[in-house]
Amino acid sequence: MKRYIPFLFVILFLGMPFVASAQQEPKWNHYMFNDFFYNPAAAGSRGKISTFLIHRYQWVNLPDNASPRTTVLSVHAPAKFLHGGIGLMVNTDQDFFNETSNFRFAYAYRTNWKNGELGIGAYFGGIQSVLDGSKFKPENPNDPLLINSKATALAIDAGFGLHYISDRLYVNLSGNRLNNPKIRYNTGNAALTYQRNIFLSTGYTIPLGDIWSITPSTLIKTNLSAFQADVNVLATYKGKFWSGLGYSSGDAVVALFGANLGKHLRLGYSYDYNLSGLSRFNDGSHEIFVGYDFTIKFPERPKVIIRSPRFM
Repeated sequence: MKRYIPFLFVILFLGMPFVASAQQEPKWNHYMFNDFFYNPAAAGSRGKISTFLIHRYQWVNLPDNASPRTTVLSVHAPAKFLHGGIGLMVNTDQDFFNETSNFRFAYAYRTNWKNGELGIGAYFGGIQSVLDGSKFKPENPNDPLLINSKATALAIDAGFGLHYISDRLYVNLSGNRLNNPKIRYNTGNAALTYQRNIFLSTGYTIPLGDIWSITPSTLIKTNLSAFQADVNVLATYKGKFWSGLGYSSGDAVVALFGANLGKHLRLGYSYDYNLSGLSRFNDGSHEIFVGYDFTIKFPERPKVIIRSPRFM
């Protein structure tokens, strides 16, 4: 156990010194299972066709039904003919007055490195934003930048990442929306520029005998002007059932539960108790996911024997 203590302290230390900031991308407590969302270089890393569906209902029961709701569906798989992996992600994010859809196509080159596997990847996609100006309650209704009805906008989105995984360790470093996507709503006046987001996540599994293991992990998020960090520790029983606790800097404490059901199916749930001033106006946040990994085996082509009359 002593030789694993440095890994534990390093992972926990990475997540501690950062203060809360405005949320740039959807928040996920299950980032350790949802690494493809943050990092295109994770494409193909599971060695199978990996499907993942996750939904987050944040700040339940906010007034005016303003609670954000986010859903992501992703699939990625190895692509040997491309020397790596490919993937697709679709994300919908809805809050009080804005609904955003995001899709990304990803490719990762994968190679063996340092007793593990290194992925180098990128994604290219698009963002659609629908703004419902009828829900605004402005102090100055005559502001020329105000939108009074629904307005839509589109933008190109691109990102890059590095992903390393071994038997016990994983490290992700990635940047999303690196091109600073700027969307102009069809009213002609209003526009929105997305900031670049940088993510660093790491986790290390420490076996405790033959039955239990613990996995400390952290996710650091920044737009280079503000930071936020999540720290989690999961305890796993016989590789099948896990539970854990987490902390999101200045935002919430988290409880997580989940299970591996057989070799293919994974389920997980988490609950946030909010620590900020919003705690007076909401009943916490819920997050649930289901993951399913599988392979497709194609039947081998039967051998065709062609006989020449010259040698019969």
